[in-house]
Amino acid sequence: MDRVRIFIVDDHRMFRQGLTELLLKKSGFNVVGEAADGREAIGKLARVKPDIVLLDISMPEMDGLTAIEQIRKRAPSAKIIILSMHDRSSYICSALSLGASGYLLKDVDAEVLFQAIDAVLDGETYLSKRVNQSVIREYVDQSKDRGFLSPMQTLTNREREVFQLMVEGHTGKAMAQKLNVAYKTIEHHRSKVMEKLECSNIAELIHMAAREGLLHL
Repeated sequence: MDRVRIFIVDDHRMFRQGLTELLLKKSGFNVVGEAADGREAIGKLARVKPDIVLLDISMPEMDGLTAIEQIRKRAPSAKIIILSMHDRSSYICSALSLGASGYLLKDVDAEVLFQAIDAVLDGETYLSKRVNQSVIREYVDQSKDRGFLSPMQTLTNREREVFQLMVEGHTGKAMAQKLNVAYKTIEHHRSKVMEKLECSNIAELIHMAAREGLLHL
């Protein structure tokens, strides 16, 4: 029987190494690659063709939620399991609505991780016990109405990328080069980000990023 091909995306090298060792001890699992952020992962996934992507949320360059859509395009057969320290319902609902098949907190036991992998491979959705499933279902239903969306959820995927780069201190020119778009396009996205998040300056934007757990110092 073929081993399950797993790809790990997390910005902490020691965590990736520890997770790799854990998975390789389990019969039937094979770690086929790793990345430190969503952008690096997207560049590698088409080549390694994993069955499972274990994805963190808070990462530099491109966070996990922003990366989900691109991961699904590059590796359409892969199941995505979020493995995060964040237990906010907004993160959980966003991840599931974007196409993640599971959401675990990083403090789960190894057996829970193994169960989650088996479950999503069988086509199920798997959530940590600490996630209140009834609340999540209610929130997902409500989020269909835009009035229930948090400010961060109103951003498009590209706007989330620009937001991440803005709070990390990248210049407009640097962002244009990274995203391979015109400088005027970056200016448009920056304006929309500020408008949607109701921030008047970069300090307010950084404060929101810190509050959302998306700021990397």
